[in-house]
Formats: sequence, structure tokens, C-alpha cells
Amino acid sequence: MKQCHTIATEILLFFTITNLCYGQKITLSDTEINTKLMELKPLPKVHYYWPQSSDLDDRKLYELARITHSLCLSGDWDKQQKVERCVYTCARINKTNPQIKASLGVNFTPWHIKFDKKLPPTDRGPTYNAEIKHFEERARLIKKWVAESNKKYGSNVKISAVIFSSERFVKKKEDSKQWNDAIASNYNWFTRKAKSVFPDARMEWYAKGIVASASSEGWSRRPWHVEGEELERLSVELYAVPEPERTREGYRRTCQLADELGYTEVTPWVALAAGWRRHKDKFQAWSSDWDYDIIYSWMIGRELNIKWFGDRPKRFAPYNRAQVVVFYPRPFDKRAPHWAKHFIAYVRGATGIKELDDLGFEE
Repeated sequence: MKQCHTIATEILLFFTITNLCYGQKITLSDTEINTKLMELKPLPKVHYYWPQSSDLDDRKLYELARITHSLCLSGDWDKQQKVERCVYTCARINKTNPQIKASLGVNFTPWHIKFDKKLPPTDRGPTYNAEIKHFEERARLIKKWVAESNKKYGSNVKISAVIFSSERFVKKKEDSKQWNDAIASNYNWFTRKAKSVFPDARMEWYAKGIVASASSEGWSRRPWHVEGEELERLSVELYAVPEPERTREGYRRTCQLADELGYTEVTPWVALAAGWRRHKDKFQAWSSDWDYDIIYSWMIGRELNIKWFGDRPKRFAPYNRAQVVVFYPRPFDKRAPHWAKHFIAYVRGATGIKELDDLGFEE
């Protein structure tokens, strides 16, 4: 009995210390999430993301657009009904809160839809042509549906960003000029065609920066970034939010690379309630369900969005070079069940709100 009592006491002590150090783990109900979203101010910067689910309820969709200034579509897969719903929601916001200027982002996954995954980037056969045809048709269809929806609602909701995945072709390091040039050519085709269809939209490509790695230097350029790409800016994944210095240093190093390559902007991609966790058997492992201490989501929201932090790049990072931010996983992703809670903390940090007790933070 004495041994059992001792074990029980140790367990109780462990959880007490855990709560004191890391805060309580709180799960918000759907009603609580919607109520807290309605209380939030719009973010200082426009935030895009991998497309929100089609089954998102009207309240969350509205608040997402109001807070982030955007709604995002899958250019490859979304149907007209979703496009119209997003235009309608943005139009509602723009009529009642014109200072927000809600707009649309359109996401594409180049060379993943029709192109044979077994083929090298140099291939110019039937599946290459099918991929090109798919993009041309889908891009123009999305543009057409947006125009029709704007006409229906008497609005002028714009497509302000085209957001590309780049995880298709991996750069080779030696004796591979033809291979790497083909990668650049393939991605450049998408950039040029997208700009011709959506001339007013910014072009955002994923993974064009430097991240922490298991390399001898501890940092590596992303393998999907090759010389010769016609980029408007670089980008970097901030996918280890509970490690602030790793996050800041990755952004700093990507800004240094941007300086070398002649770019001004660096777009951060941010993982809330998910990301690369340290692992005992390897450098890191991806976790879609990571309810880390809520203070870190609040901190990254503050540092990315409030100019004071970007003005101190040595202490934090040159975050003022981020004109927009991209979220991954997508908002309210069921695979990241704590995303909403961390998003609320992020927005509060970004807008100068220090209240976190209701999200589980304890001083």
C-alpha cells in the first residue's frame, strides 16, 4: 500500500509540475471556438493557407475570411459551388468592412495531377502535355467562376494570390544541369501561365528557403529549389513553432539567401498545432496533432505581425520582409484537432491581446 501511495503521489506531482510549466491542455467546443473567433480583430497582414474544407460551417468561413483577409480555393479540384460561396462570403465582408479587403487565394499542385510520377522532369511526352492542359483549363475555369459570382452578387472580389506546391522534382547536386534546368523550366511554365491568367495575383511557391536539417552544417536549402526559377520572392517553412530560435534562424538564413539572389520578400509558411517534432531515432518527425504550449503560437503571431519585432532582426528575425503569411495545415483541419485554439492564440498575439488563460496558459 505504501508503495502504491508513493507511486500515486509521484504521478500527481508529475502532472502538477507539467501543468505549471506547460499550462493546462484545454479542448474547446465548437461553440466556444466560434465565439472566440468572433471576438478577434483582423490580422495586420494577409494570411493565405492550403484550401479550407468545403464543409466548413458558415460562421467559421466568415470569420476566417474576416480575420485573415482571404479564403483559399483548390484550383485543381474545387467546384463552382465552393467558388461561389467563397466569393459571396468575401463580398459580404468587403461591403460591411471595406478596410479588410477580403480576397481569394488559389492553390495548385504542379506536376502532381496528370504527369506520370515515374518520369523525370526532362520528359516532354503525353503526360507532360496533359498536365499543361489540365492547368490551363482549371485556371481559366476558376477565373470564369469567380467572374460569374462577382456578377451575381454585384461584387469585385479579386484573386490576389496563386499558391503553388513545389514537392514534385528534387534537385540533383552533381552532373545534373539538364535535370535541374528542366525542373526550372517546368515550374517557370506554371508561373508564366498563372501570371497571364491572373495578372494581378502574387505568385507564392512553397519551400524556397533554408531549414534546420541533419546535415553537417545543421541547415540546408530545400531540395525543390533550383537555379533559374522565375520567382517573385523566397519562402521558408516555420514548422517548429515551439522552438523559437530555430524558427527565427531559419527565417534569418532564408533572408540572407534572398539577399544573395536579389529578392526582397520572404514568405513564411507557418504550422500551428502541427509540425516537425524532435525524434529519438531520427532528426525529426512530422506530427499533425501537436498541442504544444499555447504561448508559442501567441509568440509567433506577435513576431510575424507586429513591426517592432521585425525592426530587431538580430534579437528576433527580419520578419518585416514578410508581406503575407501562409498557413499549413489548412484551417480547422481535422488531422490537426487543436488548430483552432492555436489560431486564436496566434491572432491574439498578432493583434496585441495578452489574454491566454482561457486557452490553457498558466503563468
